[in-house]
Amino acid sequence: MPTITGAHRNQLQMISLDQLIGEDHLVRVIEAFVDYLSLEELGFVIKGKSKEGRPAYQAEILLKLYLYGYQNRIRSSRRLERECTRNIDLWWLLHQQVPCYKTIANFRKDNSKALRRVFRQFNALCLDWSLFEGKTIAVDGSKFKGQNSKKNNYNKKKVERHLNYIDKKTAEYFELLENMDAKESAEYEEIDMKIDLLNERRKKYEELEESLEKVSEEGELQISTVDPDARALPLHMGIVEVGYNIQSAVDAANKMVVDYQVTNKNDTYALSEISISAKEILEVEELDVLADKGYHNGYEMERCSNNDITTYISPKDTSVKSKEKAYRKNQFVYNAEADTYTCPEFKTLKSNGKWYKKNVGKNRKPYHVKVYKLPFHVCNNCPVRLKCAGAANLKNSKGRPIERSQYDDYIKANKDRVNQNKDYYRQRQAIVEHPFGTIKRNWGFDHTLLKTKEKVDGEFALIFLSYNLRRAMSTLGALALINRLKELFFDFLRRREIVEPVVGKLFCVCGDPWWSKRLVA
Repeated sequence: MPTITGAHRNQLQMISLDQLIGEDHLVRVIEAFVDYLSLEELGFVIKGKSKEGRPAYQAEILLKLYLYGYQNRIRSSRRLERECTRNIDLWWLLHQQVPCYKTIANFRKDNSKALRRVFRQFNALCLDWSLFEGKTIAVDGSKFKGQNSKKNNYNKKKVERHLNYIDKKTAEYFELLENMDAKESAEYEEIDMKIDLLNERRKKYEELEESLEKVSEEGELQISTVDPDARALPLHMGIVEVGYNIQSAVDAANKMVVDYQVTNKNDTYALSEISISAKEILEVEELDVLADKGYHNGYEMERCSNNDITTYISPKDTSVKSKEKAYRKNQFVYNAEADTYTCPEFKTLKSNGKWYKKNVGKNRKPYHVKVYKLPFHVCNNCPVRLKCAGAANLKNSKGRPIERSQYDDYIKANKDRVNQNKDYYRQRQAIVEHPFGTIKRNWGFDHTLLKTKEKVDGEFALIFLSYNLRRAMSTLGALALINRLKELFFDFLRRREIVEPVVGKLFCVCGDPWWSKRLVA
């Protein structure tokens, strides 16, 4: 059976790069989008204005390179430089320019805020094209490893452990020195050098201890020495990783990311801020937000409610876990009119009407509670007191107290909504896990390449922009998206009053660009 043979390598071919790129190719979408943007107005660092020195690469070229790279799982500056020399798609997109890896890396590092504005700009277009529903969003956070190892992350306990170890080893070495003759033993100098080394290490940990004392006044309990903004965050099953917790708000219609935030804390106090931001971007008066138990917090629910955002957060039982479920706090019925609780034994608990401040630690916001009790003799003589209060509270002669926080109304309303709309709440996982699944599982972006929150924010602007661009292509189709972007670019030129002579110059340089006929027409 004959085999397939290829073309001869020395065969000359009369073909242009443009013929090798399909009409609906990704690079044509990227070019149409970047050409529409005014990078200087968006705050990008524009180089090449000086007449001295080596000519600079255009910001548009570098942005196109990054958008192509992130959508093809390539984000290392050195790998992007290599792709520029061998990738036909990039030959077409960059006009066969090959920026140095350092130039590529600096562009991403120096334009963090501008990259976020590009992400917002594309989302504004998606809003105009009705790609966002604007009724329901789902919020979730995902942990990404930072450029800081666990070894270079410290808390007070870890520093004390290191100092105790140094003290122990130093004492052992001094004891050895006392038992040996310095003139006869060759090990004397070696041990002396080890003691000096331990003293140097001690200075390092003492400085870290001082730094921890300073940041502890601001509520921080740990510091990182490589990336100062990275923090040790729990992943799962007791596993801790140093990095960032990326919050995302995803619209229900097409699973597109409306907004994101780079944080280095857990989810507890993250819901309201990103939900309010998403509501402003979507330009709606009311919004539903779905979230998991990690966001169950009365303060956040109240803030969302005050901003016309309806929460659907998976409820959790915050009551004290007594031995009998029948006597937990959720079995006590609250009477709003009388401001009383009725216990499972049909006795009425009352409060003195005062609010008491409750402090819950440095990383949580204090709140106020009312305390409801029965007369002590009624509670003490109750036949089910052991089941209700538990053995630990039998010595409390004042009876079993029930606390009601200032946020309990919001918590109960949220719980009722979730229980009455279980099918609606179940959409949460399908909505919000889609972007993170694509980014972490399919693209392999489970870690950051940059340091500090500001630069990591710029990197995730590129990641989420690339994701949304892909979703828009899947929803509208590549050709339809290109045509819409071209129309926007034509309107952009018309607003700038670009006239025919300019088009003529560009025609001489670029051949017959798609927009030249539209302008002269």
